Amino acid sequence: MRFGDVIGDKSLKERLIKMVEQKRLSHAILFREEPCGGGLALALALGQYVNCRHRSDGDSCGTCPTCNQFQKLIHPDLHFAFPVNSSKDVAESQKGRPISDHFLDSWRELVLTNPYFAEQDLYDAIGIDNKSGNISVHEARRIIERLMLRSFEADYKVMVIWLPEKMNQECSNKLLKLLEEPPPGTLFLLISQAPERLLATIRSRCQLIEIPPMSEEQRQRLPQSLLQEPAEYCELLTGLIEAGISKKLIETFPIWETLADMGREKQKEFCLYSERFIRKLYMTSQGLEQIAGTLPEEEDQIRELASRIKPEFYEKALSAFDRTISAIESNTNSKLTFCDLSNRLLLYL
Repeated sequence: MRFGDVIGDKSLKERLIKMVEQKRLSHAILFREEPCGGGLALALALGQYVNCRHRSDGDSCGTCPTCNQFQKLIHPDLHFAFPVNSSKDVAESQKGRPISDHFLDSWRELVLTNPYFAEQDLYDAIGIDNKSGNISVHEARRIIERLMLRSFEADYKVMVIWLPEKMNQECSNKLLKLLEEPPPGTLFLLISQAPERLLATIRSRCQLIEIPPMSEEQRQRLPQSLLQEPAEYCELLTGLIEAGISKKLIETFPIWETLADMGREKQKEFCLYSERFIRKLYMTSQGLEQIAGTLPEEEDQIRELASRIKPEFYEKALSAFDRTISAIESNTNSKLTFCDLSNRLLLYL
């Protein structure tokens, strides 16, 4: 992928290019992004740029053998690690220690189709059902094995770690020494949506680069599948809001039970969707519809709901969803978590 193909902040791309040209590129970069924020695309463009022998005009050439292999994600010096779990598609002998290598074909297909995918999209693609992915110590051992070898042909061995916050304690500790003193010509590119969940010792060994949120114009260039909000989430959230406004507690029961039966990543997706929806409601209630980012098919519904919601609801509701996300990540009982959320929303409305 070339920088010119990446949807995102132009000044950030120029900053990365300048770092390379002035030989100030850190051996380990930690990109912080919002979900679907373009961090992976940016990392792939940087990895291709540093290894292109014919780069010019602030970008890789896109045509040399190195660029061709990077664009197909098959260059022998380009490596990936991402959250995985056991799957029916993994051989029985490997199910106790799944690593990214077992899912590379599915990973490449997903990234080449849409490098702005969400975490749940990955889990759907690699077939781990409702399980949550993680990066284990087995992955750390495999990373060390690969990076201790000499590069095949590129100037840099590029190690892309997507969602490093999914590394468990043992994995993080195993990689510390390698991150601190990597072999010559090694470039770590970590793309995180929650860097605060990484070990402080991991963060201290990386250069942090914040990826700004996409503008509305940039978002419109994303694949249409990312712009379409899930109808199921909308129905569940508006059901909770309507039940809260009418104070009909019993109507919330089937809704929170449905949410409790979802996989963890889908539960988090629902909460993040709900926060976006509530922000749109708030902006609309304040007469700021032009900057609310409301989709055309949502406008009438959001306008109608916003006219019936109390002003003090918004801040309290956003805090409730933040607490729910923390509870999901802490493996709290799902039924208790979503029963509590629905009760709080009913009280706040």
